[in-house]
Amino acid sequence: MRKAGLLGKKPLTATRKMLETAQKDTGTIKKAVLSYGSYNYTEYESRFYFRAMISANKEILEVDLFTRKDLAYGKKEPRFRIFLDREKNDFISWNTVEEKWSRAKIDMLETDDDRYSYSYRGRNHATKETLNTVNRYLHTGCVQDVETAVIDFQARIRGEELSRKHRLVTDSIDGYMNTVPDRLPADWMKFINDRALEHSIFYIRDMRTGYCTHCRLRVPVPTNVRHKMTGKCSQCGSSVTYRSWKKQKGVYYSTAVSLLQKCTDRDNYVYRQFRVDMHVKRDNKYVPEINTWEMYRRIFQIGHNSRIKAMGFEWGEFNYTGIDRWCHEGRCRRSWLNGDGGYGYARSVPYTGNMKKLLKGTCLQYVPAAEILKSMGSKRINVMVVFDDMQMGFPYEAFWKMGLRRFIHEWIGRDGVHGLTLIEWSKKGIRPWEYFGVAKEDMRQAVRLDATDQQMRIIQKASELFIRLTDEQVLWLDRYMGVHVLMNYFQIQTPHRIIRYLQENAGVEFNGGARNCTLVHFWTDYLDMVNQLGWDLHDRSVFFPQDIQRAHDETAAAFAILKDKADAEKMKAKDLIMNRNAKEIKKAFCYRNDEYMITVPGCFLDFKHEGNAQHNCVATYYDRAVKGECIILFIRRRKAPKESFCTVELQNDNGKFAIMQNMTAYNKDAPEDAKAFMQKAVKEAQKIADRMAAEEGKKLRMRVAG
Repeated sequence: MRKAGLLGKKPLTATRKMLETAQKDTGTIKKAVLSYGSYNYTEYESRFYFRAMISANKEILEVDLFTRKDLAYGKKEPRFRIFLDREKNDFISWNTVEEKWSRAKIDMLETDDDRYSYSYRGRNHATKETLNTVNRYLHTGCVQDVETAVIDFQARIRGEELSRKHRLVTDSIDGYMNTVPDRLPADWMKFINDRALEHSIFYIRDMRTGYCTHCRLRVPVPTNVRHKMTGKCSQCGSSVTYRSWKKQKGVYYSTAVSLLQKCTDRDNYVYRQFRVDMHVKRDNKYVPEINTWEMYRRIFQIGHNSRIKAMGFEWGEFNYTGIDRWCHEGRCRRSWLNGDGGYGYARSVPYTGNMKKLLKGTCLQYVPAAEILKSMGSKRINVMVVFDDMQMGFPYEAFWKMGLRRFIHEWIGRDGVHGLTLIEWSKKGIRPWEYFGVAKEDMRQAVRLDATDQQMRIIQKASELFIRLTDEQVLWLDRYMGVHVLMNYFQIQTPHRIIRYLQENAGVEFNGGARNCTLVHFWTDYLDMVNQLGWDLHDRSVFFPQDIQRAHDETAAAFAILKDKADAEKMKAKDLIMNRNAKEIKKAFCYRNDEYMITVPGCFLDFKHEGNAQHNCVATYYDRAVKGECIILFIRRRKAPKESFCTVELQNDNGKFAIMQNMTAYNKDAPEDAKAFMQKAVKEAQKIADRMAAEEGKKLRMRVAG
């Protein structure tokens, strides 16, 4: 649209009636109730006020838009001047505040006003004369609200522009979308009601009856019924939650469902994803109101031993044009959330009624896909990942038909991600038990138990150790221990003895399992130390101590001595230098008072034990102390000279001592009296060092490792 001359004519201004109406519209306080709480807000009657006029040659319609907020402040000028050209199918708007042109539709104009503070569109303010002018010009045929009439005109123009400008893209998308079947299965809504939705029975306790949202009948309820108790409907057998009509006004439930179909081109398949919302309200006598929206499609092919190649499409606003249509995935402004609370592809409850026929003639025709997916019930699953696994050769068919149903359920629930069990499924043509690397008898045991992922890993671990576990032992380990490190000792002592010991001495069952049992931790720690000490674990008296805590502590002490000896041997050469340095340091740092004294470490173990007692990293200063780069001292109480108290770091800069750190346990600052003591000790040490240097004609120095 040519801009020249559009602003030549002055805009219409607000009438006195418009100003009065806006100023009287002070709003109504309303309450919004949400699942996580409630809040109050103000809702106004009219957001926009309109006036309209036609140009002298009757070619251009000008619609002047005023906001309630501007009018309430007494502003008479419109916020926007919207120009519509019916003959040329064009429009443009002038922002009078920012003084710039805009090609946005009326619903996208920035009016500096919260659109959600107003009632629904249609309550905008306009005189009958304005309504007639707009509707006559736009040939709407009836007296529409001004905003509705304008946005319909603008949306039609944008649709035509979209068709011209983005034709290459939209035609390609439409080509795929035209191959998607129009019809939904005849039992589609029954599937949603039976499998996808969670149902309730709203009951009146005194009447001992309730209304079932699944079968939509009045049914008897148990005499001991409680609010939010779960059970089954006596009429239809559906799983339900009992809800008291006095305590709950309604229920909202949202999920995602999906449908797989063959495209009309007979080459591709389509995954169609729908959002399902169910509202159940007391005001509507708890009759469910179910709404569905198709939000996502994925076109894919089923091949042999290859990943699924797919293209995704979403329903939303195309390229910010204001036109809702099918768009390439991730390239639109989304309109709806999926069942997972996000946008686009989501886990969903799949329709399985057509699946057997759908997969006939494909590489998946013998996989009981419909049976497997239906057995997941109302649980939302990653449908495309499941089909990708099936296509890549994961042995769904073998495992399912053998009876590993729970293992398959867990695999699907993890979106095909490996769990505890190690699986070699890249090899083709191997027998089912070879996927797990177990013997045929082990596989029979897993089938007997209908093993879960953890139970399968326990059987697999036992097989790796060449140990045979009974069914009862597998179940006990699964319930209380999991795949525990103790299984590594099954080759030393029998599983029966280890389990009995855990039951009788470690209190595993009483404490709720290995994760909650401190004694199990002490026992495994004890066994690890015993193994490193070289003691005979085949000796039952060693392997099964009568008092786990006591045995752990005694072994830890023995292990610490062994480690100290090893450390001392390793640091023997450096300790000789550190000991000579300590003798030199003691000559200067000999100060003490009634409360404190100073100890000078002379070997690595002194540093190590101090670090363990103080929970600090003083042991890492050992090498620096050996080289004379720092001086480490320990402050001790005279009443307890062997107990760790404070750790001090000093620097010797050309014979001048400076305190760098004076810390107590966990690197906390030393007490004030200990700080004062150390400052006094440094002063006395400095005097001694200076006197020694003067007497010997040299500075106090440390001998370092050559």
